[in-house]
Amino acid sequence: MDGNFKAEHLYPANPTDEVALTNGLGFMVGDSRYKMHLTEAQDTAQRSDCNNHRAVNQANASCHKLEATGIGGCACARHGCFVPHSMVDFQKGERQMNMDYVLCQALGYNTDGIDRASTFYDINCQYHKHLNQWIEESPYLDLPWGMYIVPGIRLWHVHGHQDKCYVRYASNFITGAARIDGEIMETLAMDIYEVQLTKGLTDKKTARVAPFNPETTVIPLVSNISIERCAEWGVADLVLQERSLREGQANDALHAIRVNLADKAVLFHTIVRPAKSQALSTRAWACVHSVDKILHLNTQIYSKCHKQLIHLGTNDLLTKYWPLENADLKATTVVADPNACGQRNSTFAWFWSIDVQGDSTNNDWMNECGHSADRPIPLQC
Repeated sequence: MDGNFKAEHLYPANPTDEVALTNGLGFMVGDSRYKMHLTEAQDTAQRSDCNNHRAVNQANASCHKLEATGIGGCACARHGCFVPHSMVDFQKGERQMNMDYVLCQALGYNTDGIDRASTFYDINCQYHKHLNQWIEESPYLDLPWGMYIVPGIRLWHVHGHQDKCYVRYASNFITGAARIDGEIMETLAMDIYEVQLTKGLTDKKTARVAPFNPETTVIPLVSNISIERCAEWGVADLVLQERSLREGQANDALHAIRVNLADKAVLFHTIVRPAKSQALSTRAWACVHSVDKILHLNTQIYSKCHKQLIHLGTNDLLTKYWPLENADLKATTVVADPNACGQRNSTFAWFWSIDVQGDSTNNDWMNECGHSADRPIPLQC
């Protein structure tokens, strides 16, 4: 399933002169019943709770000069044949009411004896949420009795979703889907789009293929698949294993963050503040910025780890590992000079109280910060 926003159609000058030669007998649906469905269907604006998908967020974008802003349809994911009587016009954007009619028309065509259908749509994580509700409430929508729909997302598009969508909707993890990418609509649309892939070196529309990066590939771990689905597959024991791995990852990330903050504090105390010239100040701030980059990376690692711990339902660990706030990542002079004036009520962030071994033994500056205070540094838990 997919939409095509290049197949636009202006309002006719004389609507009464427009005559359908094969109304509902070809690939386009019957005009009268489709318009009755649009009149009855509820036009509910939806916002995506996944990533920023244009098909969802621009579903209600319209152009007053156009009778049809595009077309939507359905084709066989394996053979690339358009399903008859399952192509519709878009009146605004790619709305759910349009694609609902497409899906019901496609699954109702020559599907006797089929009780399971896999659908591939680039926003299926959002589209499939209320599908059954819209079908039940509409007198013009119907699915074959007993047919079970398995939602999927096309392999090229699924990488633009959140990590949990990859392991849930990618065809690689759908039983019975075999080796299929679900991108057949893109290849069929080439004739409609009339895309010229090569227009010269200076053309901004030249097609580019992003290189494969294994470091950004989503690993099908329990936190990405969901505990319930792992229980259905009989691998619920993997929850404890990933829990242990995530706890270690959180400890490593917090250790690195503490070291980075200590580095910044010592840099401010030793080279930034004593700098008396523009050249020395520039070099000092360059050192601070380099530490900031590493700190930002470690913060991202911890935030991702904390998010996965939430998916694992580890409430006991969440009482220990809190979300990181911007205020927690500020370098404070309490670290470098705890005896300075005005530091009586200064406290550290919560993660300084977590027992992560190796902070002082593995880093000279952390050791300096730990021994610079003659009294215990106050902590905020």
